[in-house]
Amino acid sequence: MAQVLVVADDLTGANATGARFARTGMRVATVTPEHVAVVADDYDVVVANLDSRNVPPQQAADLVTDVVEAVWPVSLVVKRVDSTLRGNVGAELDATLRAVRERVPAGTRTRALLVPAFPSSGRVTVDGVQLLDGVPLDRTDLAFDPIWPMATGLVADIVAGQSATELRHVPIRQVTQTMLSAELMTGDEPVVLCDALDERHLEDIAGAAAEAHRKDGTVWVSVDPGPAGALLASALNLRGEAGARGPLLAVAGSHTGLTRRQLDAVARTGPARYVDIDTLRFTDAADDHANAVARELTGHLATASFPEVVILRTVTPAADLEKLSPNARRHLPEHIAELVADVLGEVETTEGAHALPSGLYLTGGDVASAMLDELGVHAFDVGGEVIPMAIYGSLSGGSLDGTPVASKGGLIGDETTALECLGKLRRAAQARLHQVHSEVSEHVVPAAGPNAGWSR
Repeated sequence: MAQVLVVADDLTGANATGARFARTGMRVATVTPEHVAVVADDYDVVVANLDSRNVPPQQAADLVTDVVEAVWPVSLVVKRVDSTLRGNVGAELDATLRAVRERVPAGTRTRALLVPAFPSSGRVTVDGVQLLDGVPLDRTDLAFDPIWPMATGLVADIVAGQSATELRHVPIRQVTQTMLSAELMTGDEPVVLCDALDERHLEDIAGAAAEAHRKDGTVWVSVDPGPAGALLASALNLRGEAGARGPLLAVAGSHTGLTRRQLDAVARTGPARYVDIDTLRFTDAADDHANAVARELTGHLATASFPEVVILRTVTPAADLEKLSPNARRHLPEHIAELVADVLGEVETTEGAHALPSGLYLTGGDVASAMLDELGVHAFDVGGEVIPMAIYGSLSGGSLDGTPVASKGGLIGDETTALECLGKLRRAAQARLHQVHSEVSEHVVPAAGPNAGWSR
């Protein structure tokens, strides 16, 4: 059943936005308006290519209304707009907001979150002005666009060319999640325009919007070129029914300095959440540290999603392990494995199988062995080596049956080895997902005729 409807005005943008959702493990189909209802039951994300950028504003608005009606109900509607704001931006924004407002329960606060920035493509928004590689749109070649000549870079003015809907601007200095959470829950303007310079700003905006939804029930329509809408879906915890089952999980039982440096390197290259075990407190039965670790790990697994990685690691220096009794040192890997297994059982019970890890990285031979025992694994199906003595494959049997796995000793590799192993797991998880959904193209069928289908 579709959770997200993306309404796009051209095929290139439609597919680019769909690809962002596909990376998270959701099933995605790009279709023409005639086929949105046909695929709604089979995909998590339906991307409707209206091909409406150059049609009259009222025609574009009518197309928007039709596809929302055809796919409703969904949890999120994303109105995909061009990152240089060409096309029927105002007319399609109004139509999307109106169509959603008419379908949610009466009295529900419904607003458009307008985030036109696409930082990785050089499009950012500062002081309400859309910049292309640092230059306002009206001072670029877009000023001479034959169909949509840009006379201004002010986003509010571009929208106002086709819309009388009131807009509120949130400047860059307020785009932090803490400030935004309050900002997005006040004011009555139907449209909130947010500045953004980088991906972190987009993440903060999405997180704050999701927090507003949880606190006061605000229903958001995301109006953006793709990145903000995908991040909002993730922040709202929208996931595919049969996609990757959750984030990657790394369990590090090794206390070596090399392991610590390997895991520190992970955060420098992508999203990672750390849960730290103080070994001395963890082995003290009178200390509540183990329960606190379990609660923190449960929370991260329940809210993170692929391709994020959650890392459970021991942070006590190896030299301090001498303070532990020989019995405590001997059973430490078992206790860590028991905690992880209990947490996974809790997550599966409360969140469902989709929240279980989509890949498992184990470093430290003793903890790896203990983990396989606790998870009820029958076999480690060996696929090969990431590097010498760092092995990858998949689990056979147990609650994580079929899950990609990589395992190595604490002294194996260099500072990039954890990154290499996690990269291998991400690719394996994606391959597993694509294997499940190899028939995606079946329903992507344009209308018949030489002038119908993807182009209107």
